[in-house]
Amino acid sequence: MISIELKIAIEILDTLPNPVLVKNQNLEYVWINLAFETLFNVDREQVVGNLDKQLFPDRQAAQCNGGDLRVLESGEIDEAIETVFDTSGLPRETITRKSRLEISSEETYLVGVMHDITDLTRANEALKSSELKLQDQAQKLAVLATTDLLTGCANRRALYERAPEILENQFTSTAVLLMDLDRFKSINDELGHEAGDLTLKHFVHEVQQKLSPEDKMYRIGGEEFVILVPDVNLSEATEKANSIRLHIANTPVQYNDNTINITVSTGLVLKEKKQSDNIENLLQQADECLYLAKDLGRNRVEVVA
Repeated sequence: MISIELKIAIEILDTLPNPVLVKNQNLEYVWINLAFETLFNVDREQVVGNLDKQLFPDRQAAQCNGGDLRVLESGEIDEAIETVFDTSGLPRETITRKSRLEISSEETYLVGVMHDITDLTRANEALKSSELKLQDQAQKLAVLATTDLLTGCANRRALYERAPEILENQFTSTAVLLMDLDRFKSINDELGHEAGDLTLKHFVHEVQQKLSPEDKMYRIGGEEFVILVPDVNLSEATEKANSIRLHIANTPVQYNDNTINITVSTGLVLKEKKQSDNIENLLQQADECLYLAKDLGRNRVEVVA
């Protein structure tokens, strides 16, 4: 005869949204609630007295039995994530909590409560996917924000963001090369802006052929560029600047039927080791040398004394 208290307990368990199961010491089902019936599309009558392997596919039966014997023998609570398959054959992620229930010295049962976390898992996966997409978009935006769209080299913003770390390092010297294409305005005026754009892209491409991986090039104005060359002395920096100058002078631009000969003037300043400086101050000094190079006939490198 089932007591009123037990009837009430069974009715309460039947109202729970979580599937609940009870097994005996032989791992045979003793009872399941309505949520369990709904999840697996089974009737209580056909489940009670059977083992998992008699009710479910091998894969699911193996997961359902996971930790059962250990829980019955030790009394330890077992909580694990399991993949079960619902009435439509679709996988459901659950957290199943199993514990031992002792009614008497001869009556011991396994009680399992399942928490369906499929929707939460899918929501978390969607959230992670969205976060990865946002991170990717943020990285792309950061690149766009610091890249000159025409030439593909870094822009003024990138220079002012990255220069402090380089120029405040007292353990290495850094050369600042301020370059300006000579008579660039005449290219735009005579052949049009398309020819001017092509010239700028050509210039950046050719200069980068002469740079090492450590050198960084920035477009800071229309035809004005800055190159930071780390770990060099004044002689080495001047040699590199002249190498670039000669290469540009000997590499004309082909635009339709026109050959565009270009040259570049450069102002150079060196931040020595054991010193730190800021980009504004160094650019001001390099700019004075650049103007001198222009005044002395262009296509030359002038160095801060």
